[in-house]
Amino acid sequence: MDDSDLQYRIYRFATPLAPGAHGTLTFHTTRWQRGLVATGDDTRVVANGTFLENREFAPQIGMSKDGLLEERSKRRKYGLTPELRPAKLEDRTAQDRNLLGNAPWVRSDITVSTLASQIPIAPGRKVSDAIAGGRRTARFVSTVPILAFFSVQSAAYAQKNGTADGTALTVYYDPQHAFNVDRMLDAMQRSLRYYRTNFGPYQFDYARILEYPGYASYAQAFAGTIPYSERLGFIADNRDPAKVDYISYITAHELGHQYWGHQLVSADMQGGSMLIETMAQYSALMVMKHQYGDDKIRRFLKYELDSYLRSRGSEVVEEVPLDRVEGQGYIHYRKGSLVMYLLQDRLGEARVNAMLRGLLARYRFKGKPYPRSLDLVDGFLSLARTPAERELVLDLLDRITVYDLKTTAAVTRRRSDGRFETLLTIKATKSHANGAGVETEAPLSDMIDVGVFDQRPGLGSFATKDVILKERRPIRSGEQVIRIVTTRKPAFAGVDPYNFYVDRNGDDNVAAVTGG
Repeated sequence: MDDSDLQYRIYRFATPLAPGAHGTLTFHTTRWQRGLVATGDDTRVVANGTFLENREFAPQIGMSKDGLLEERSKRRKYGLTPELRPAKLEDRTAQDRNLLGNAPWVRSDITVSTLASQIPIAPGRKVSDAIAGGRRTARFVSTVPILAFFSVQSAAYAQKNGTADGTALTVYYDPQHAFNVDRMLDAMQRSLRYYRTNFGPYQFDYARILEYPGYASYAQAFAGTIPYSERLGFIADNRDPAKVDYISYITAHELGHQYWGHQLVSADMQGGSMLIETMAQYSALMVMKHQYGDDKIRRFLKYELDSYLRSRGSEVVEEVPLDRVEGQGYIHYRKGSLVMYLLQDRLGEARVNAMLRGLLARYRFKGKPYPRSLDLVDGFLSLARTPAERELVLDLLDRITVYDLKTTAAVTRRRSDGRFETLLTIKATKSHANGAGVETEAPLSDMIDVGVFDQRPGLGSFATKDVILKERRPIRSGEQVIRIVTTRKPAFAGVDPYNFYVDRNGDDNVAAVTGG
Protein backbone atom coordinates (compact mmCIF):
# COMPACT_ATOMS: atom_id res chain seq x y z
CA MET A 1 0.00 0.00 0.00
CA ASP A 2 1.24 3.51 -0.82
CA ASP A 3 -1.02 6.36 0.32
CA SER A 4 0.87 9.38 -1.01
CA ASP A 5 -1.58 11.90 0.47
CA LEU A 6 -1.07 10.72 4.04
CA GLN A 7 2.44 9.32 3.45
CA TYR A 8 1.38 5.96 4.85
CA ARG A 9 2.94 2.84 3.38
CA ILE A 10 2.71 -0.86 4.13
CA TYR A 11 5.59 -3.11 3.09
CA ARG A 12 5.74 -6.90 2.96
CA PHE A 13 9.20 -8.40 3.23
CA ALA A 14 10.17 -11.09 0.74
CA THR A 15 11.70 -12.87 3.73
CA PRO A 16 9.88 -12.07 7.00
CA LEU A 17 12.01 -10.74 9.85
CA ALA A 18 12.18 -13.45 12.51
CA PRO A 19 11.30 -12.67 16.16
CA GLY A 20 14.33 -11.14 17.87
CA ALA A 21 16.17 -10.55 14.60
CA HIS A 22 17.69 -7.16 13.75
CA GLY A 23 17.35 -5.08 10.61
CA THR A 24 18.41 -1.67 9.33
CA LEU A 25 16.17 1.01 7.85
CA THR A 26 18.00 3.67 5.85
CA PHE A 27 16.15 6.83 4.82
CA HIS A 28 16.81 10.37 3.63
CA THR A 29 14.53 13.29 4.54
CA THR A 30 14.55 16.82 3.16
CA ARG A 31 12.37 19.47 4.78
CA TRP A 32 12.01 22.90 3.22
CA GLN A 33 9.43 25.48 2.26
CA ARG A 34 9.12 26.47 -1.36
CA GLY A 35 8.25 30.10 -2.10
CA LEU A 36 5.77 32.16 -0.13
CA VAL A 37 2.58 30.85 1.43
CA ALA A 38 -0.46 32.72 2.72
CA THR A 39 -0.57 30.75 5.97
CA GLY A 40 1.26 27.86 7.56
CA ASP A 41 4.86 28.97 7.32
CA ASP A 42 7.29 26.36 8.60
CA THR A 43 8.35 27.63 12.03
CA ARG A 44 10.18 24.45 13.02
CA VAL A 45 13.30 24.71 10.85
CA VAL A 46 14.43 28.32 11.20
CA ALA A 47 17.67 30.28 10.93
CA ASN A 48 18.13 30.49 14.72
CA GLY A 49 16.15 28.17 16.98
CA THR A 50 15.28 25.02 15.05
CA PHE A 51 13.18 22.56 17.10
CA LEU A 52 12.08 19.27 15.53
CA GLU A 53 10.53 16.14 16.99
CA ASN A 54 11.65 12.85 15.49
CA ARG A 55 8.23 12.22 13.93
CA GLU A 56 8.73 15.41 11.88
CA PHE A 57 11.72 14.04 9.99
CA ALA A 58 11.99 10.26 10.61
CA PRO A 59 9.68 7.39 9.61
CA GLN A 60 7.39 6.10 12.36
CA ILE A 61 7.02 2.33 12.40
CA GLY A 62 3.58 0.94 13.09
CA MET A 63 0.03 2.29 12.98
CA SER A 64 -0.51 5.82 14.28
CA LYS A 65 -3.92 7.18 15.22
CA ASP A 66 -2.79 10.68 14.24
CA GLY A 67 -3.83 10.15 10.63
CA LEU A 68 -7.33 8.87 11.37
CA LEU A 69 -10.41 10.91 10.51
CA GLU A 70 -11.44 13.02 13.50
CA GLU A 71 -14.20 15.40 12.36
CA ARG A 72 -17.48 14.10 13.78
CA SER A 73 -19.69 14.93 10.78
CA LYS A 74 -17.33 13.24 8.31
CA ARG A 75 -17.05 10.16 10.51
CA ARG A 76 -20.85 9.88 10.50
CA LYS A 77 -20.86 10.36 6.71
CA TYR A 78 -18.68 7.27 6.29
CA GLY A 79 -20.61 5.17 8.82
CA LEU A 80 -18.00 5.46 11.57
CA THR A 81 -18.64 6.11 15.24
CA PRO A 82 -18.83 9.90 15.75
CA GLU A 83 -15.98 10.05 18.24
CA LEU A 84 -12.52 8.56 17.96
CA ARG A 85 -11.97 7.46 21.55
CA PRO A 86 -9.25 5.44 23.30
CA ALA A 87 -9.66 1.84 24.39
CA LYS A 88 -11.79 1.25 27.47
CA LEU A 89 -10.07 0.73 30.80
CA GLU A 90 -11.35 -2.86 30.79
CA ASP A 91 -9.67 -3.70 27.44
CA ARG A 92 -6.54 -5.46 28.68
CA THR A 93 -5.24 -5.93 25.11
CA ALA A 94 -4.63 -2.16 25.02
CA GLN A 95 -1.85 -2.68 27.57
CA ASP A 96 0.30 -3.99 24.71
CA ARG A 97 0.70 -0.39 23.45
CA ASN A 98 2.06 2.62 25.31
CA LEU A 99 0.65 6.13 25.21
CA LEU A 100 3.76 7.84 23.79
CA GLY A 101 4.26 6.18 20.45
CA ASN A 102 3.83 2.43 21.02
CA ALA A 103 7.51 1.68 20.39
CA PRO A 104 9.22 -0.14 23.25
CA TRP A 105 12.17 1.31 25.15
CA VAL A 106 15.19 1.90 22.90
CA ARG A 107 18.82 3.02 22.96
CA SER A 108 19.69 6.03 20.85
CA ASP A 109 22.77 7.26 19.00
CA ILE A 110 22.02 10.67 17.46
CA THR A 111 24.40 12.88 15.48
CA VAL A 112 23.34 16.47 14.73
CA SER A 113 25.15 18.86 12.37
CA THR A 114 24.49 22.59 12.18
CA LEU A 115 26.24 25.92 11.54
CA ALA A 116 29.54 26.40 13.32
CA SER A 117 28.07 29.42 15.16
CA GLN A 118 25.29 27.36 16.73
CA ILE A 119 25.01 24.61 19.35
CA PRO A 120 23.29 21.35 18.34
CA ILE A 121 21.41 19.42 21.03
CA ALA A 122 19.68 16.03 21.23
CA PRO A 123 18.80 13.68 24.11
CA GLY A 124 21.65 11.57 25.42
CA ARG A 125 25.15 12.10 26.79
CA LYS A 126 27.32 14.21 24.51
CA VAL A 127 30.25 12.01 23.41
CA SER A 128 31.76 14.23 20.72
CA ASP A 129 31.56 17.82 19.53
CA ALA A 130 33.70 19.15 16.66
CA ILE A 131 33.82 22.05 14.19
CA ALA A 132 35.03 21.52 10.63
CA GLY A 133 34.23 23.08 7.28
CA GLY A 134 32.06 25.79 8.80
CA ARG A 135 29.83 23.27 10.55
CA ARG A 136 29.53 21.99 14.10
CA THR A 137 28.70 18.33 14.61
CA ALA A 138 27.84 16.71 17.93
CA ARG A 139 26.97 13.12 18.81
CA PHE A 140 24.65 12.12 21.67
CA VAL A 141 24.31 8.55 22.99
CA SER A 142 21.78 7.33 25.55
CA THR A 143 23.25 5.29 28.39
CA VAL A 144 19.84 4.14 29.64
CA PRO A 145 16.63 3.20 27.84
CA ILE A 146 14.60 6.05 26.36
CA LEU A 147 11.37 6.21 24.39
CA ALA A 148 11.49 6.40 20.60
CA PHE A 149 10.38 9.99 21.12
CA PHE A 150 13.04 12.68 20.95
CA SER A 151 13.85 16.16 19.67
CA VAL A 152 16.78 17.85 17.99
CA GLN A 153 17.53 21.56 18.35
CA SER A 154 20.00 24.14 17.11
CA ALA A 155 20.47 27.82 17.96
CA ALA A 156 23.09 30.45 18.74
CA TYR A 157 22.76 29.74 22.43
CA ALA A 158 24.32 31.22 25.52
CA GLN A 159 24.37 28.75 28.37
CA LYS A 160 24.40 28.74 32.15
CA ASN A 161 25.30 25.71 34.23
CA GLY A 162 24.56 24.30 37.65
CA THR A 163 24.59 20.97 39.46
CA ALA A 164 22.20 18.91 41.55
CA ASP A 165 23.83 16.05 43.46
CA GLY A 166 26.21 15.26 40.61
CA THR A 167 23.77 15.91 37.77
CA ALA A 168 24.92 18.57 35.30
CA LEU A 169 22.19 21.19 34.79
CA THR A 170 22.24 23.52 31.79
CA VAL A 171 19.92 26.20 30.48
CA TYR A 172 20.51 27.09 26.80
CA TYR A 173 19.04 30.50 25.95
CA ASP A 174 19.14 33.51 23.67
CA PRO A 175 21.80 35.88 25.11
CA GLN A 176 19.15 38.63 25.25
CA HIS A 177 16.76 36.49 27.32
CA ALA A 178 18.57 35.84 30.60
CA PHE A 179 15.74 37.20 32.81
CA ASN A 180 14.50 33.90 34.24
CA VAL A 181 17.47 31.58 33.73
CA ASP A 182 18.51 31.57 37.41
CA ARG A 183 14.93 30.83 38.44
CA MET A 184 14.88 27.85 36.09
CA LEU A 185 18.17 26.48 37.42
CA ASP A 186 16.94 26.87 41.00
CA ALA A 187 13.71 25.02 40.16
CA MET A 188 15.70 22.24 38.46
CA GLN A 189 17.84 21.80 41.57
CA ARG A 190 14.91 21.76 43.98
CA SER A 191 12.89 19.43 41.76
CA LEU A 192 15.60 16.83 41.25
CA ARG A 193 16.39 16.75 44.97
CA TYR A 194 12.73 16.19 45.85
CA TYR A 195 12.20 13.56 43.15
CA ARG A 196 15.34 11.59 43.99
CA THR A 197 14.47 11.59 47.68
CA ASN A 198 10.84 10.60 47.22
CA PHE A 199 10.52 8.78 43.88
CA GLY A 200 13.89 7.10 43.32
CA PRO A 201 16.95 7.52 41.09
CA TYR A 202 17.10 9.98 38.22
CA GLN A 203 18.24 8.09 35.12
CA PHE A 204 20.53 10.68 33.47
CA ASP A 205 23.67 12.55 34.48
CA TYR A 206 22.34 15.69 32.77
CA ALA A 207 19.19 17.81 32.63
CA ARG A 208 18.80 20.49 29.97
CA ILE A 209 16.36 23.30 29.25
CA LEU A 210 16.51 24.79 25.76
CA GLU A 211 14.81 27.94 24.54
CA TYR A 212 12.95 27.83 21.25
CA PRO A 213 11.27 30.73 19.37
CA GLY A 214 7.87 31.96 20.49
CA TYR A 215 5.92 30.66 17.52
CA ALA A 216 4.36 28.34 20.12
CA SER A 217 3.96 28.64 23.87
CA TYR A 218 4.62 25.34 25.63
CA ALA A 219 7.35 23.28 27.21
CA GLN A 220 7.85 19.59 26.43
CA ALA A 221 9.79 16.83 28.14
CA PHE A 222 12.06 14.52 26.18
CA ALA A 223 14.75 12.29 27.69
CA GLY A 224 16.53 14.68 30.06
CA THR A 225 15.97 17.48 27.53
CA ILE A 226 13.24 20.10 27.81
CA PRO A 227 12.46 22.50 24.93
CA TYR A 228 10.85 25.60 26.49
CA SER A 229 9.19 28.46 24.59
CA GLU A 230 10.69 31.93 24.87
CA ARG A 231 7.16 33.34 25.36
CA LEU A 232 6.23 30.92 28.11
CA GLY A 233 9.33 31.23 30.24
CA PHE A 234 12.29 33.19 28.95
CA ILE A 235 10.71 36.61 28.35
CA ALA A 236 7.90 36.23 30.90
CA ASP A 237 7.52 38.91 33.57
CA ASN A 238 7.62 36.94 36.79
CA ARG A 239 8.66 39.71 39.20
CA ASP A 240 5.42 40.08 41.19
CA PRO A 241 5.84 37.95 44.36
CA ALA A 242 2.07 37.98 44.92
CA LYS A 243 1.51 35.98 41.74
CA VAL A 244 2.01 32.26 41.14
CA ASP A 245 5.61 31.45 40.17
CA TYR A 246 4.55 29.55 37.08
CA ILE A 247 8.06 29.43 35.60
CA SER A 248 9.30 27.34 38.53
CA TYR A 249 6.11 25.31 38.38
CA ILE A 250 6.44 24.50 34.67
CA THR A 251 10.10 23.62 35.12
CA ALA A 252 9.23 21.25 37.98
CA HIS A 253 6.37 19.75 35.93
CA GLU A 254 8.60 18.95 32.95
CA LEU A 255 11.30 17.45 35.18
CA GLY A 256 8.54 15.39 36.79
CA HIS A 257 8.01 13.83 33.38
CA GLN A 258 11.49 12.34 33.61
CA TYR A 259 9.81 9.94 36.04
CA TRP A 260 6.19 9.99 34.82
CA GLY A 261 6.55 9.33 31.11
CA HIS A 262 10.28 8.68 30.78
CA GLN A 263 10.63 5.98 33.44
CA LEU A 264 7.07 4.75 33.71
CA VAL A 265 4.99 5.00 30.55
CA SER A 266 1.29 4.13 30.64
CA ALA A 267 -0.86 2.01 28.39
CA ASP A 268 -2.63 3.59 25.41
CA MET A 269 -6.12 3.50 26.90
CA GLN A 270 -8.52 5.44 29.08
CA GLY A 271 -6.69 6.88 32.08
CA GLY A 272 -3.31 6.82 30.33
CA SER A 273 -2.66 10.55 30.73
CA MET A 274 -3.45 10.34 34.45
CA LEU A 275 -0.26 8.35 34.98
CA ILE A 276 1.76 10.88 33.00
CA GLU A 277 0.26 14.38 33.14
CA THR A 278 -1.57 14.22 36.48
CA MET A 279 1.50 12.73 38.15
CA ALA A 280 3.75 15.45 36.69
CA GLN A 281 1.28 17.98 38.09
CA TYR A 282 1.50 16.34 41.50
CA SER A 283 5.30 16.26 41.37
CA ALA A 284 5.47 19.98 40.62
CA LEU A 285 2.91 20.81 43.30
CA MET A 286 5.00 19.08 45.94
CA VAL A 287 8.09 21.04 44.90
CA MET A 288 6.07 24.28 45.13
CA LYS A 289 4.53 23.24 48.44
CA HIS A 290 7.94 22.86 50.01
CA GLN A 291 9.04 26.21 48.62
CA TYR A 292 5.93 28.26 49.45
CA GLY A 293 3.76 26.22 51.84
CA ASP A 294 0.03 25.44 51.77
CA ASP A 295 -0.82 29.07 52.47
CA LYS A 296 0.67 30.27 49.17
CA ILE A 297 -0.30 27.27 47.04
CA ARG A 298 -3.97 28.16 47.49
CA ARG A 299 -3.76 30.66 44.60
CA PHE A 300 -2.68 27.93 42.23
CA LEU A 301 -5.37 25.48 43.41
CA LYS A 302 -8.05 28.15 42.96
CA TYR A 303 -6.86 28.74 39.40
CA GLU A 304 -7.01 25.01 38.68
CA LEU A 305 -10.49 24.76 40.23
CA ASP A 306 -11.91 27.63 38.20
CA SER A 307 -10.34 26.29 34.98
CA TYR A 308 -11.82 22.84 35.55
CA LEU A 309 -15.30 24.18 36.30
CA ARG A 310 -15.31 26.43 33.23
CA SER A 311 -14.16 23.65 30.91
CA ARG A 312 -16.78 21.15 32.07
CA GLY A 313 -19.46 23.19 30.33
CA SER A 314 -17.72 23.04 26.95
CA GLU A 315 -17.22 19.24 26.88
CA VAL A 316 -18.69 17.98 23.58
CA VAL A 317 -18.24 14.23 24.05
CA GLU A 318 -18.41 13.06 27.66
CA GLU A 319 -16.82 14.02 30.94
CA VAL A 320 -15.27 10.95 32.54
CA PRO A 321 -13.72 10.26 35.96
CA LEU A 322 -10.02 10.99 36.34
CA ASP A 323 -9.06 7.30 36.12
CA ARG A 324 -10.83 7.14 32.72
CA VAL A 325 -9.55 10.46 31.31
CA GLU A 326 -9.30 10.45 27.52
CA GLY A 327 -6.64 13.11 27.04
CA GLN A 328 -8.91 15.94 28.25
CA GLY A 329 -6.55 18.55 29.68
CA TYR A 330 -9.13 20.08 31.98
CA ILE A 331 -9.39 16.69 33.70
CA HIS A 332 -5.82 15.36 33.81
CA TYR A 333 -4.25 18.79 34.47
CA ARG A 334 -6.81 20.94 36.29
CA LYS A 335 -8.90 18.43 38.19
CA GLY A 336 -5.84 16.21 38.61
CA SER A 337 -3.99 18.94 40.52
CA LEU A 338 -6.83 19.38 43.01
CA VAL A 339 -7.33 15.65 43.48
CA MET A 340 -3.68 14.84 44.05
CA TYR A 341 -3.10 17.72 46.43
CA LEU A 342 -6.11 16.73 48.54
CA LEU A 343 -5.08 13.06 48.60
CA GLN A 344 -1.56 13.80 49.85
CA ASP A 345 -2.99 16.21 52.43
CA ARG A 346 -5.43 13.58 53.72
CA LEU A 347 -3.39 10.38 53.38
CA GLY A 348 0.02 11.89 54.15
CA GLU A 349 2.65 13.12 51.70
CA ALA A 350 5.29 10.62 52.87
CA ARG A 351 2.86 7.66 52.63
CA VAL A 352 1.73 8.71 49.15
CA ASN A 353 5.31 9.11 47.95
CA ALA A 354 6.33 5.71 49.32
CA MET A 355 3.48 4.15 47.34
CA LEU A 356 4.49 6.07 44.19
CA ARG A 357 8.13 5.05 44.62
CA GLY A 358 7.02 1.41 44.64
CA LEU A 359 4.89 1.92 41.52
CA LEU A 360 7.83 3.46 39.68
CA ALA A 361 10.14 0.65 40.77
CA ARG A 362 7.67 -1.93 39.46
CA TYR A 363 7.27 -0.36 36.00
CA ARG A 364 10.54 1.53 35.39
CA PHE A 365 11.60 0.93 31.76
CA LYS A 366 9.20 -2.04 31.50
CA GLY A 367 7.45 -2.99 28.28
CA LYS A 368 4.06 -4.61 27.80
CA PRO A 369 1.81 -5.01 29.61
CA TYR A 370 2.08 -1.30 30.34
CA PRO A 371 0.51 0.03 33.56
CA ARG A 372 -2.99 1.46 33.63
CA SER A 373 -4.60 4.05 35.90
CA LEU A 374 -6.14 1.37 38.10
CA ASP A 375 -2.64 0.49 39.33
CA LEU A 376 -2.49 3.99 40.78
CA VAL A 377 -6.06 3.87 42.11
CA ASP A 378 -5.30 0.60 43.88
CA GLY A 379 -2.21 2.21 45.38
CA PHE A 380 -4.27 5.01 46.88
CA LEU A 381 -6.91 2.59 48.14
CA SER A 382 -4.16 0.67 49.93
CA LEU A 383 -3.34 3.86 51.88
CA ALA A 384 -6.91 4.45 53.08
CA ARG A 385 -7.12 3.89 56.86
CA THR A 386 -10.86 4.34 57.31
CA PRO A 387 -14.04 3.79 55.26
CA ALA A 388 -14.29 7.59 54.89
CA GLU A 389 -10.80 7.78 53.37
CA ARG A 390 -11.61 4.91 51.00
CA GLU A 391 -14.77 6.73 49.94
CA LEU A 392 -12.76 9.91 49.35
CA VAL A 393 -10.29 8.05 47.10
CA LEU A 394 -13.12 6.63 45.01
CA ASP A 395 -14.95 9.97 44.90
CA LEU A 396 -11.85 11.73 43.60
CA LEU A 397 -10.41 9.13 41.24
CA ASP A 398 -13.23 6.85 40.10
CA ARG A 399 -16.28 9.15 40.11
CA ILE A 400 -17.22 12.61 38.93
CA THR A 401 -17.79 14.27 42.28
CA VAL A 402 -18.68 17.91 42.90
CA TYR A 403 -18.87 19.47 46.36
CA ASP A 404 -20.65 22.63 47.46
CA LEU A 405 -19.07 23.99 50.63
CA LYS A 406 -20.32 27.40 51.75
CA THR A 407 -19.88 29.61 54.82
CA THR A 408 -23.14 31.53 55.21
CA ALA A 409 -22.20 33.35 58.43
CA ALA A 410 -19.20 33.85 60.73
CA VAL A 411 -19.87 35.64 64.02
CA THR A 412 -17.39 36.15 66.86
CA ARG A 413 -17.64 37.35 70.45
CA ARG A 414 -15.09 38.10 73.15
CA ARG A 415 -15.38 35.74 76.09
CA SER A 416 -14.81 36.60 79.73
CA ASP A 417 -11.38 34.91 79.62
CA GLY A 418 -10.26 37.28 76.86
CA ARG A 419 -10.39 34.70 74.07
CA PHE A 420 -12.67 34.87 71.03
CA GLU A 421 -15.40 32.37 70.21
CA THR A 422 -16.34 32.27 66.53
CA LEU A 423 -19.41 30.44 65.22
CA LEU A 424 -19.32 29.36 61.56
CA THR A 425 -22.57 28.45 59.85
CA ILE A 426 -21.73 26.04 57.03
CA LYS A 427 -23.88 24.51 54.28
CA ALA A 428 -22.44 21.45 52.58
CA THR A 429 -23.53 19.07 49.82
CA LYS A 430 -21.89 16.44 47.64
CA SER A 431 -23.11 15.25 44.23
CA HIS A 432 -22.08 12.60 41.74
CA ALA A 433 -22.41 13.45 38.05
CA ASN A 434 -22.65 11.30 34.95
CA GLY A 435 -20.87 12.01 31.67
CA ALA A 436 -23.67 14.31 30.50
CA GLY A 437 -23.50 16.43 33.65
CA VAL A 438 -26.65 15.11 35.33
CA GLU A 439 -26.05 15.22 39.09
CA THR A 440 -27.35 13.04 41.91
CA GLU A 441 -26.91 14.17 45.50
CA ALA A 442 -24.88 11.82 47.70
CA PRO A 443 -24.38 11.87 51.49
CA LEU A 444 -21.36 13.86 52.66
CA SER A 445 -19.52 12.82 55.81
CA ASP A 446 -15.88 13.86 55.79
CA MET A 447 -13.12 15.56 57.74
CA ILE A 448 -12.61 18.96 56.08
CA ASP A 449 -10.46 21.94 57.02
CA VAL A 450 -12.07 24.91 58.75
CA GLY A 451 -10.12 27.98 59.75
CA VAL A 452 -10.02 31.55 61.01
CA PHE A 453 -7.63 34.17 59.61
CA ASP A 454 -6.36 37.74 59.84
CA GLN A 455 -6.55 38.13 56.03
CA ARG A 456 -8.62 36.45 53.34
CA PRO A 457 -6.74 33.33 52.11
CA GLY A 458 -5.30 33.59 48.63
CA LEU A 459 -5.38 37.35 48.30
CA GLY A 460 -2.50 39.84 48.30
CA SER A 461 0.28 39.01 50.71
CA PHE A 462 -1.63 36.32 52.64
CA ALA A 463 0.87 34.01 54.37
CA THR A 464 1.33 31.67 57.32
CA LYS A 465 1.42 34.62 59.76
CA ASP A 466 -2.22 35.33 58.86
CA VAL A 467 -3.44 31.89 59.93
CA ILE A 468 -4.93 32.05 63.43
CA LEU A 469 -6.20 28.46 63.43
CA LYS A 470 -6.81 25.80 60.75
CA GLU A 471 -7.83 22.24 61.55
CA ARG A 472 -9.98 19.39 60.24
CA ARG A 473 -13.51 19.09 61.58
CA PRO A 474 -16.33 16.63 60.75
CA ILE A 475 -18.52 18.07 57.98
CA ARG A 476 -21.81 16.45 56.93
CA SER A 477 -24.53 17.17 54.40
CA GLY A 478 -26.82 20.07 55.24
CA GLU A 479 -26.35 23.04 57.55
CA GLN A 480 -24.26 22.97 60.72
CA VAL A 481 -22.55 25.34 63.12
CA ILE A 482 -18.84 24.99 63.92
CA ARG A 483 -17.42 26.57 67.11
CA ILE A 484 -13.81 27.80 67.13
CA VAL A 485 -12.02 29.43 70.08
CA THR A 486 -8.88 31.51 69.49
CA THR A 487 -6.64 33.91 71.37
CA ARG A 488 -7.06 36.76 68.87
CA LYS A 489 -9.99 38.14 66.96
CA PRO A 490 -10.31 36.77 63.38
CA ALA A 491 -11.25 38.85 60.36
CA PHE A 492 -12.18 35.94 58.05
CA ALA A 493 -13.35 32.38 58.59
CA GLY A 494 -14.51 29.47 56.46
CA VAL A 495 -14.58 25.86 55.36
CA ASP A 496 -12.04 24.35 52.93
CA PRO A 497 -10.36 27.77 52.87
CA TYR A 498 -7.54 26.69 50.55
CA ASN A 499 -9.84 25.13 47.90
CA PHE A 500 -8.58 21.56 48.15
CA TYR A 501 -11.98 20.16 47.09
CA VAL A 502 -13.69 20.24 43.69
CA ASP A 503 -16.18 22.88 44.85
CA ARG A 504 -18.75 24.33 42.46
CA ASN A 505 -18.09 27.82 43.88
CA GLY A 506 -14.70 28.26 45.51
CA ASP A 507 -15.39 31.93 46.29
CA ASP A 508 -18.05 31.40 48.99
CA ASN A 509 -16.01 29.11 51.25
CA VAL A 510 -14.72 32.02 53.34
CA ALA A 511 -16.72 34.91 54.81
CA ALA A 512 -15.83 38.09 56.69
CA VAL A 513 -16.28 37.73 60.44
CA THR A 514 -18.81 40.00 62.16
CA GLY A 515 -19.29 40.85 65.84
CA GLY A 516 -16.67 40.89 68.54
